[in-house]
Amino acid sequence: MLDVDRDGLQSLIAWLRVIMSSGRNTTIGDCPAAVVQSGLHVEVLGAADDAGLVRISGGHLAWRRSGEGWSEIIDKLTAMEAGACHQYLDGPRDDLQVMASIGEYGDAWWRRYDG
Repeated sequence: MLDVDRDGLQSLIAWLRVIMSSGRNTTIGDCPAAVVQSGLHVEVLGAADDAGLVRISGGHLAWRRSGEGWSEIIDKLTAMEAGACHQYLDGPRDDLQVMASIGEYGDAWWRRYDG
């Protein structure tokens, strides 16, 4: 789950646009707006084979989307700027479901349910 505030959402959208236009592979932890929970390591990859979020091993995941897939995610995140809501960022073959949320969970929820 990606839980962000308004500034974090805008920062995440801008970061994804830069990463996807550059074709650079990175990790979600490199996004200044991201706080990676529960010791997960999530690689962010541009790929011709649009897969989604796939498990590599244990807490190591790869979020592999095509250019069209990343554009769809950016569009869904942009729609969230209107206020408290969530979006499912589904890929064609996800091993895990990705949900982005704004204004719904917050720090108290993470402290209660993390790990």
